[in-house]
Amino acid sequence: MPELPTPLRSLRALKTPGIGQRLLFQIILFSSLITLVATAFQLYTDYQRDVGLIKTRMDDIEGSYLGSISASLWNLDIQQLQLQLDGIAQLPDIKSVTVQESPENVTSPLRISRGKTGGNNVITRHYPIVHHLSSGSRQIGTLTVQASLSQVYARLQEKVVVILLSQGVKTFLVSLFILYIVYRMITAHLARISERVSRFEISQPQPPLTLDRSPPEQPDELDHVVNAFNTLSRNLRQAYEHMQEVNQALAQDIIARRQAEEEVKHLNAVLEQRVRQRTAELEAANRELASFCYSVSHDLRAPLRRIEGFRRILNDSYHTKLDDKGRHYLDRIAAGTREMADMIDSFLRLSRATQGELNVEIVDLSASVQRIFAEYRERDPHRKVELVINDGISAPVDRHLFNMLLSNLLDNAWKYSEHCDHAVIRFGFKEEDGERIYYLADNGDGFDMQYADRLFAPFSRLHSHSEFDGVGIGLATVQRIINRHGGRIWAESRPGEGAIFYFTLWERNTDREQGNHLVGRGQPG
Repeated sequence: MPELPTPLRSLRALKTPGIGQRLLFQIILFSSLITLVATAFQLYTDYQRDVGLIKTRMDDIEGSYLGSISASLWNLDIQQLQLQLDGIAQLPDIKSVTVQESPENVTSPLRISRGKTGGNNVITRHYPIVHHLSSGSRQIGTLTVQASLSQVYARLQEKVVVILLSQGVKTFLVSLFILYIVYRMITAHLARISERVSRFEISQPQPPLTLDRSPPEQPDELDHVVNAFNTLSRNLRQAYEHMQEVNQALAQDIIARRQAEEEVKHLNAVLEQRVRQRTAELEAANRELASFCYSVSHDLRAPLRRIEGFRRILNDSYHTKLDDKGRHYLDRIAAGTREMADMIDSFLRLSRATQGELNVEIVDLSASVQRIFAEYRERDPHRKVELVINDGISAPVDRHLFNMLLSNLLDNAWKYSEHCDHAVIRFGFKEEDGERIYYLADNGDGFDMQYADRLFAPFSRLHSHSEFDGVGIGLATVQRIINRHGGRIWAESRPGEGAIFYFTLWERNTDREQGNHLVGRGQPG
């Protein structure tokens, strides 16, 4: 199909809704508005000019005709008056002229008219006709002149029609010319850009967009649009290529991840099998340990009972026959059997502390400490020991195990403070970095911190039997109970200044419901 000439294409653009139609409509609307305003101003100016000419002509009548009319009326020269009125009536835009004689001292006043008086759109002037006598001036009549504005309005109407037609044609031609310029300089290129954008395919390499025109000396807005589109297309193409690479890498990663998931599933299955195997082995070891503990308890106690029995027989039957050294040996045998029995009991308590399920509940630790302390005070009433404790300290723990823990800690504090004239045992807690740390302190003998690593080892003692009794299993039991409650325990001390034991709970299981410590009424912040 042959391409239409540019003017015809611009006219064709008027038939389709778009910038051409809106631009033409706005140009015509604005031009028409300007034309109406200019025409109204011009008509008003012409009207004022024509009315001014009429008023000037009527002023000339007063200066040119009024004197001769006065003489003719004084002399009652009717013919001359008629000629003068005919001359005035021939003037442009004069509709009627009337001479009216004053009725004073006149029976039938004279009245001569030319033209038709009255009507609309007229300008009326009344001129007094004065005759000058030696005795003075005297008004002898009135000259009335009416000028019609009909011709003025007719001329203005003709001018309106001419102006509107000429301006309308001129506005339409100017609008078409502007539309042609806009189409040639803007719309055609926008249509080309729109067509190129509609055919844009990001998956295919695209040649750069160019405009079908001679390049201007300085880049204009269309050049900026073209450059922006070319830059955008390049960036989109680069992003598309990068996305393709990422998709390929992602596909490979998905394949590798699936393979890893299969491997993890396989490893999990192997791990679950190993866990089941280790669990079975651990259960078997626990059963063997329980059986061993029972056997130790039973097999060791039987010889101890026989030794103790024979010692009693010797003591009862041969007490008088033995000298002091023999009786001393029997006492040593009794002390040894008691110590061995205590070791067996401690060993069993240590074993029970690491076995069985935890029955966690909210326990009032303050009340437990006070109860255990009262038992020690009843057992050893001569001791002067002061207990300083905060009321209402509660925690989620196993009641049975924690009674064992508090009993062991209080036993240590009670035992190692027996050399103090006024012993003080303190139980409470403190907050550090959002963590609650419980403590039990005494002002007893204390210990050297260089041996602190042996403090919680089973059957390990930092003092000799001659200083303090015990088998060295209490703090080991305490540590195992704290471990089962997800916490940690440590001690600080100096020789002769007492010791303080700190412990925490549920550090390794803080998301458990029972890990939320409770503070009772009266608890310090």
